[in-house]
Amino acid sequence: MENKLADGKTLLHKLDPRVKIIVFLIFAISCALSSSISFLLFSSTFILILGFIVRHDLTKALKSLLFADSFLIFLIITMIFTYDKGNSIKVGVISFYPEGLKYGAFLFFKSNIILLFMLFLLATSTVFEIAHALHHLKVPPKLVQILFFTFRYVHVIRDEYKRLLKAAIARGFKPATNIHTYKTYGYIIANLIMRSYMRADRIYKAMLCRGFKGEFPVYKHFHLERKDIIFATLSFLFLITTLIGSVIWKF
Repeated sequence: MENKLADGKTLLHKLDPRVKIIVFLIFAISCALSSSISFLLFSSTFILILGFIVRHDLTKALKSLLFADSFLIFLIITMIFTYDKGNSIKVGVISFYPEGLKYGAFLFFKSNIILLFMLFLLATSTVFEIAHALHHLKVPPKLVQILFFTFRYVHVIRDEYKRLLKAAIARGFKPATNIHTYKTYGYIIANLIMRSYMRADRIYKAMLCRGFKGEFPVYKHFHLERKDIIFATLSFLFLITTLIGSVIWKF
């Protein structure tokens, strides 16, 4: 909900967001398409370098990573029971697949590599800087605006939800596993959807009154500096070295 990692003043925070987006996409796509553990291990070396640069804010990054890993754990559990390849171990009517555990751990490692790249390269810029950079990179304006408005108003929706929940608790609501609780949460969500729609309509009309024509005017533009070019060049050289190294030392 809140991008606290963007508050730092390290070298990564000062880099042009356009450069960071391009470098992130190249490394993320390379990791996602790779089936080589050696490539991922070599890529993790680059992550260690990035982590050393933002070492003062590393705790914030790791907390965000743990939150994402809480969902990825279910991936491993699912693969253990559903990866119908290789030998299986039966305990009663339940079958376990060791290959599923191995493949799930591989996907878990790969996902964490990509998430760390995202944290160190993208989360070190504010969402508004990322949206501005995407605008410069010729991403369709509607997609950029969806990103901008989503982050801008997701906090508003969260606060509205908290107010509705507090109002229900003040009237004696106590969450439990029963029909009354499910109905109450259903009413809260329905109320939240209606209020969100009404707020969106008011915001849109207010924007039209201020001359909004589908695009936000950009007054301050990014400019490539020497440090941006050096970082991009070193990143691409590291990627090429990683590709060559993963072919030579394949495991």
